[in-house]
Amino acid sequence: MRPEYTHARQLWTGAIFSGMSENWAERNSGEIGGMDDNGEAIVVEIDESKYFHRKYHRGQWREGHWVFGGIERGTGKCFLAEVPDRTAATLQQHIQSHILPGSHIVSDGWAAYANIDAIRGGIYTHAVVVHQTHFVDPNDSEIHTQNIENMWMRAKRKIKRQFGTSRELFPSYLHEFVFRNACRGRDIFSHFMVCVGESYVV
Repeated sequence: MRPEYTHARQLWTGAIFSGMSENWAERNSGEIGGMDDNGEAIVVEIDESKYFHRKYHRGQWREGHWVFGGIERGTGKCFLAEVPDRTAATLQQHIQSHILPGSHIVSDGWAAYANIDAIRGGIYTHAVVVHQTHFVDPNDSEIHTQNIENMWMRAKRKIKRQFGTSRELFPSYLHEFVFRNACRGRDIFSHFMVCVGESYVV
């Protein structure tokens, strides 16, 4: 097959997969955390990261994308959301949209996280690890954000291969990563076909 046809087929296949992932994301609330069956708080690590801010071509500056995310310890369930800024108002809105009440949230020391335990009268508990001094709290080894740091590494590696196709498609790249993450250890093709059937009901 001629190279241009192969490339076109790859773009077409990728667009369909991203579209299915986006439909899946719309049908799944993406809420993580909450309480387990024993009434214990589920731990959710949160963080924000900037994607792909760099110079390109003749020294022109390409603005990046701020992404806010969270990952549930134990299950690896996650969410990713593009955000316009890292203010407390923005991040707290997404915390409430994606993290269930009763969760125990672990974050770094970013100022916007300061009042997480006061949201809606205290529906979350909150622990902080200050990365300027250590990456794991020396007094409590459970206070760290290593899981979400690993998630950023995996997500950026995956999305970097796609980025550049279309800036408008960036949110769909995030949806695709979350979809693939939800399918880890499972037959992703079978799950994809189920999503196709749910999206195009005859």
